[in-house]
Amino acid sequence: MACCDTQVVPTNSVSAMRTADLAPSARLAPTASSTATGCTTCDIDQAFLRTTSRPDYESLDDPIHVVDLFCGGGGLSLGVAEAARRAGRGTAIALAVEIDRSAADLYALNFPQAYVRRCNIARLFDGRLGSPPTKSERALQAKVLQVDVLVAGPPCQGHSNLNNSTRREDPRNALYLRAIRAVQVLQPKFAIIENVPAVQHDKGDVVGKAVAHLGLEGSGYSVAHGVLDLVEFGVPQRRRRHILVAVRGQHLDPEQVLESQSPCRDHDERTVRWAISDLVDVLAASGPDSPSKASPENKIRMEWLHAAPGRTDLPNAMRPKCHRDKKHTYVSMYGRLSWDQPAQTITTGFGSMGQGRFVHPSLPRTLTPHEAARLQTLPDFYDMDEEKGRGAWAMVIGNAVPPLLAVHLVEPLLDALGTTVDEADEGATLTAATRRDRMPPASSEVIRRRMKTTKRRDTKPELALRSALVAKNLRFEVDCKINGGRRKTDIVFPTERVAIYVDGCFWHGCPIHGTIPKQNRQWWIEKLEANKARDRATNEALRSEGWRVLRFWEHHDATAAADEVHREILAIRGKAAANGQETD
Repeated sequence: MACCDTQVVPTNSVSAMRTADLAPSARLAPTASSTATGCTTCDIDQAFLRTTSRPDYESLDDPIHVVDLFCGGGGLSLGVAEAARRAGRGTAIALAVEIDRSAADLYALNFPQAYVRRCNIARLFDGRLGSPPTKSERALQAKVLQVDVLVAGPPCQGHSNLNNSTRREDPRNALYLRAIRAVQVLQPKFAIIENVPAVQHDKGDVVGKAVAHLGLEGSGYSVAHGVLDLVEFGVPQRRRRHILVAVRGQHLDPEQVLESQSPCRDHDERTVRWAISDLVDVLAASGPDSPSKASPENKIRMEWLHAAPGRTDLPNAMRPKCHRDKKHTYVSMYGRLSWDQPAQTITTGFGSMGQGRFVHPSLPRTLTPHEAARLQTLPDFYDMDEEKGRGAWAMVIGNAVPPLLAVHLVEPLLDALGTTVDEADEGATLTAATRRDRMPPASSEVIRRRMKTTKRRDTKPELALRSALVAKNLRFEVDCKINGGRRKTDIVFPTERVAIYVDGCFWHGCPIHGTIPKQNRQWWIEKLEANKARDRATNEALRSEGWRVLRFWEHHDATAAADEVHREILAIRGKAAANGQETD
């Protein structure tokens, strides 16, 4: 698309994002110009974005020891550090690895005490999955020592749906497994690996290998993974990412981390206005507060978008010839952002209207680097380095993992860091505040093995019900998320909008067969009650969106359950036919 959307950009730059010290104990309070939401979390997060003074993350007590692989400019590290600060703890970057020198330079500038390696990660972690550490890996173990949290954002371009040449078979895709090898070698208490949703479809099955015997599960980790909508974690843009969470030991369920509720779930999602409304009058001739200089043709297009209210999409007739003369689905290209909606995914092309919906909501120009950084939730104190220039800024901003994702994803992990019970001290007592969030040690080796092998999906009752439904010539989907939710549904009829769950008698509190273990009884009471509350919340959420929810206990007869489902599906199809609607 560059052939039809050439941008002329200023060559001079001045830094509008400064680095300074903030008292370690200071809390980031909402500024006077903060957009009022009535939500404390929104105010705190907005103040975090707008502050120009960097908190002294490294000086706080009881630091979290962090390793950041494929660290880029440090979005994930910044999110972990901010989450730790809000918990009253400091941060020590034990290791950061990045092969791109411009990104590594910006990382070192923003984390001056970090141990930064500017090299290919395969040079550091060169062993096979599941094998003993190599000589270079042992040397790194001795250098890094303790690791609490490992985060990684392996290259996503090889998996991206925008990559039409090497998608699914890009050699960069194998780098995902180098992050897994790093987990095996460094043994962090927790690990978070971020990528695009399409990583699940990699032809080398890197995610499957990550959780297989030679990967994390073989190294003593509990693993969960899924696709998250980042707007639910306070990021003001439409950005979906695949997240893998690994927890060493059995003391915290990683699935619960992925299913954690947004602290701002009781009000509307954050918007472009929430993120950048205070920057409308902040403009410079060059630097991070200056937009790219548009071509004459694009100036006309932007002026047309702003000539009348409600114009957000450019008509086909005004698009370049390469877009106009063939069918396409790139509606957002050459589009204008809306103040009261989240932005589209911010990419490295945010300075070009031909790269996406990047025209400012109220001004005939594209986003400035400062505005794009805000939408990525990079705070104003993040130092962009006035010497780097626009190309480096675009790469670091567009490829960043939004820090606010890390803040709200890491917080429940940090809550567990100080009290996680390692195998060496399994007799330690869990506090009341943490007992609800992590599983206590098993009372025997038999119980431990039984819990370890408990399936989350494809249980015998589920398979029996599926077989009975297939026998009735019914088509359905299995183990999928509805409407972007984070909780998976066992069996789904999308057209008829019927959601079916096969609930285990123990885990979901069956009134007939449900039991409460004698060991750690109070913990199990709270845990099972939380499971039932989650089931009720799921039912209510789906029903409010017009879904029919059917739940069967694992002891139910599969044929009888299939008969009930069949009757329900036929009834729905009958009503649809009477109303002239088509169904499968």
